Amino acid sequence: MSAVAQVPAFDKLEQLYDQGRYQLVYRKSLRLLNKPEYDYSLLPEYYQSLSSLQLMRNGGWRSKHADHIDFAFSFLEGLGKTAKGSKLRVNHSQELLALQADLNDWLAELSQEKENKDLRIYSPKLALLSKALQLISVDSPTEAWSPSDIQGKEVAISMIQYAQTFVGTPYVWGGQSAQGFDCSGFTSFVFLNQGIKIPRVSRDQYASSLKLDPAEACIGDLVFFGQQGVVSHVGILVNEPGKPKRMIHSSSSKGVMFQDIDNSKYYSSRVIGYGRY
Repeated sequence: MSAVAQVPAFDKLEQLYDQGRYQLVYRKSLRLLNKPEYDYSLLPEYYQSLSSLQLMRNGGWRSKHADHIDFAFSFLEGLGKTAKGSKLRVNHSQELLALQADLNDWLAELSQEKENKDLRIYSPKLALLSKALQLISVDSPTEAWSPSDIQGKEVAISMIQYAQTFVGTPYVWGGQSAQGFDCSGFTSFVFLNQGIKIPRVSRDQYASSLKLDPAEACIGDLVFFGQQGVVSHVGILVNEPGKPKRMIHSSSSKGVMFQDIDNSKYYSSRVIGYGRY
């Protein structure tokens, strides 16, 4: 088994996937599946499945590769049924958690559109996949937030004090009330309480905000996440200027919570930018 981890072709797949180069991962994994010398390993099928579900978010790709998408869901749901699959699931749990979070963000964006066919198709599929994988949440618990004496930030402090009253509120696709929020529903709700009306959808919030240098971004500013320049998630910063980045957001796995950014590989690698209203 130690030799398996040293196979250059497998290491390359992992590296490319971590870089977000999903088209290349997809093509390379298909080539490996056609080589009998790699039949002993599940990794070619595994990375074909992960890249297929990441690429699924593109409508054109989705319409042309329905069979591979179905295979990906089936393959990943079945990992826990064999010893080899269970071991792979444990060893690659952070990749699988990140995939779940990315797909949840995608479904949240779809929920902004009325009668979206893809939302009806894929939300139950993702729910079944999450249940089958039974992974521990990527959102690690963080310490509670308390206000500081940041001069000139009274409005921002008041905003976060209000936002933290909703900690524990569940994540709901399309939610924008105290009964449940999605990420941008939460930010727009909190800002409106301060008399600041911002767009409803995360990508529009980013587009219309004043863009900030990372060193300037601090409490009350928005932080945007996504991949390949496409915004899919948003949170409100709570850190003082120059301090490690931290936010309050509506997480797809735990609902409203505080989250460190800089020490999280998942979030720090997906930051697209910072915006101010």
